[in-house]
Amino acid sequence: MRSARCGVSGVALVLLGVIVLGGLSQAATDPIPVPVSALTADELADKVQATYQGFSDLQGIFLQRATNKLSGMTQEASGRLFLKWPGRMRWEYEKPESRLFLIDGKILWSYSPSERQAMKQDMSGALTTGPIGILFGMSSLRRDFQVRPIVHAGTRDSPESLLELTPKGKGLSFKRVILGVDRESFFIQRLTVFDLYGNTTEIELSKQKVNSGLKDELFQFSPPPGTDIVAPLKPLVP
Repeated sequence: MRSARCGVSGVALVLLGVIVLGGLSQAATDPIPVPVSALTADELADKVQATYQGFSDLQGIFLQRATNKLSGMTQEASGRLFLKWPGRMRWEYEKPESRLFLIDGKILWSYSPSERQAMKQDMSGALTTGPIGILFGMSSLRRDFQVRPIVHAGTRDSPESLLELTPKGKGLSFKRVILGVDRESFFIQRLTVFDLYGNTTEIELSKQKVNSGLKDELFQFSPPPGTDIVAPLKPLVP
């Protein structure tokens, strides 16, 4: 059997705390702009959550940057992302290599065409306790996180507001999340997750569409004939 290189060590950061949305197309009803100065951090968090709870699906192009704190090295990956409420997700990595990560609502499939390996893992807990729940409306920003604004000279003329989210729960795999929120639409443009060791992962999305009626079949996976099914190296910690 081939080595289990199709593990979720890299994508776990994406699934549990690295989903950054930018340049989303307008939803069915345009939000009414509210001056950001009139909103507290808690009110802005409520606006963000209400916006995403109004979506049924989302798709776009993603760019992922993962930075190791010790080495200072940054690795980039890109591809296409599909989300469908509640809790279904499909990441199609195109660069630097082809790879698929798919969640059907409960199960994570990690598939490498070049290695002909697939891994199957339960993700039901992570969907509610990780930052991914922000997008699916499964986690409440103000219930699950301490929310505070980030304000400095660089944000004064920026079209986005920054929110820092510190999880209230214990035993999680991340320390904090920073959201870049558009001041008019309340869409998340960027999401950066800091893990327990200070490593960061950021994902940006472009060319996005919402509520386009994605088919359920897009979030189903059957390993191709000849694929090795491997066990995860260790349990995924939400």
